[in-house]
Amino acid sequence: MTAPFRAGDPAVFIGDDPDGMRVERTAVISVRPEVDGWTVVTLAGTERVNAEGEGSRLVPLDPEMAAEFEDRGSSFVVRSTAEGIEQDLDPALDWRRFEQDLGRDYGPERGDHGPEH
Repeated sequence: MTAPFRAGDPAVFIGDDPDGMRVERTAVISVRPEVDGWTVVTLAGTERVNAEGEGSRLVPLDPEMAAEFEDRGSSFVVRSTAEGIEQDLDPALDWRRFEQDLGRDYGPERGDHGPEH
């Protein structure tokens, strides 16, 4: 199987930020094969990705994101889409954490049953 990234390739790293999600243009340093994907080390951090190069915090740089970085700089914050409706939601739940976890790849096929296991 061909690696989804090579050293020097551009990529997009997504991290937590108090105001939403931080999106950062980064570069791949190294790629290591794993049983069910790849471990990719970038200037912004390390992430496991699938055959398409997609992980919970790392994705390939596509033309749409390249245009966003051109307009907004090499790092920017995407504000939560739930902020405007949070006052109507159950205050006992951490909705910001829930929204961040929506993109995480959990499931028995990955041998993973979620953050509580």
